Amino acid sequence: MSSWVKRHFEHLRKWREYAEAIAKAAMDVVPGARVYVIGGVAEDRVTALSDIDILVVVPGGARKGLYADVLERAIDAYGLPWDAPVELHIVSENEAKEYLRRARRAVHVTPGGLEVDNRSKA
Repeated sequence: MSSWVKRHFEHLRKWREYAEAIAKAAMDVVPGARVYVIGGVAEDRVTALSDIDILVVVPGGARKGLYADVLERAIDAYGLPWDAPVELHIVSENEAKEYLRRARRAVHVTPGGLEVDNRSKA
């Protein structure tokens, strides 16, 4: 296994820790923000090419510059590694409804922990 793949999987195993760092940072930058892990990591479908999809729901929908602000805060204040494979999706309340409707599984992330929301697709 290549060193890049090994390092990437080490990062992916720490998705909970990374998601909590993003959640704390998002709430610092935007009080009232909600954070969810969605996609392959939340659904236990991880591959060597996976990233950690993190949905940041901002009240009011003002998003300009938030991607960089949240990521920088997570790195500087909460120890998120600069090379962590996180992909932030900064969305409004209305956009979040669509993301969460499509998700098979969403993990709500709070500074105190994680809450799994399993969704069955009929």
